[in-house]
Order: sequence, then C-alpha cells, then structure tokens
Amino acid sequence: MHLYRVDNRLVHGQIISTWMPHLRLKRFVVINDAIPSSQLRMKMFRMAIPAAVDFQAFTVSQAADWFNETESNDTSTIVLFESIDDAVRLFEAGHPFTNLNLGNVHHGPGRRSFTPSVFLSDDDLSKLKSLFSRGVRCEIRSLPTQDALDLSPLLSVA
Repeated sequence: MHLYRVDNRLVHGQIISTWMPHLRLKRFVVINDAIPSSQLRMKMFRMAIPAAVDFQAFTVSQAADWFNETESNDTSTIVLFESIDDAVRLFEAGHPFTNLNLGNVHHGPGRRSFTPSVFLSDDDLSKLKSLFSRGVRCEIRSLPTQDALDLSPLLSVA
C-alpha cells in the first residue's frame, strides 16, 4: 500500500504521529531534487523517523528508476512530495500512480484556499487536472481521521 502525498513540510510530527500508525508505515520515501544532497535535512528526517522504518530520498528521476526497478507494493509506504510539480514530474518520468493526497500546500500569491491547509494556484489546478485526465484520483486530506475532499468534480470541469 502506498500513499502519495504532497506536503510542503515533508517529514514532520503530524505524519509521524497520525499517518504512520494509521497506515502502519514501514517506509518513507521523499522525492525532491534538492533533498538528497542536503545533509542537514537528511539527518533531520532520519532523526524524526523511527529507526525500524526505512527511509529513502531521491531526486525525481532517481525515484522513477528506483520505483520501476526495485519497488514492491507489499511494503506500506508514504511517498512525500514537497510540491505538486514534483508529483507530476514523477508521474511523467514513468512512474504512474493512481491516487494523490494533498495534505499541506502553503498559501502564497495567486493561491486560493480549498481547506485551511491547502492553497492552490491556477497552475496547480492545471497540473492536477492533467493527472486527473490520466486516471489519478486527487483528494485533500490532512489527517487520516478527516473525510477526504475529492477534487474530481472541480478537476473534471472544462
């Protein structure tokens, strides 16, 4: 079981304390072009994730290769993206996934609120619509105890 999630914060307390036990996670995968080369962030993530849980960080192109060559769906995994762009790039790099969870997308210029923790720009919506048109189900849900807000009706509008 894999949860593909966009969360600007990547590995943080909410993921560790709520999603990890809910999904019985055995692996964290962070996908972002800058993270693997940041020794500080890699150490911080490794310190936050329990030692018994596997942790990997890849650039987008490395991740596509790794998933397609070695990945099995048998390991309960959370795949974390810092941005919608990173998720789209992984999909387009040859690793299609079927569901995308939006957990936290920061407020910024040109972004409008969809929930208290998710703010999307027109560009974000266009990228999500592209994924939706290829069969990806997109939802907003910050915590596993919350009901998911299905973005399909919004994304299916021309």
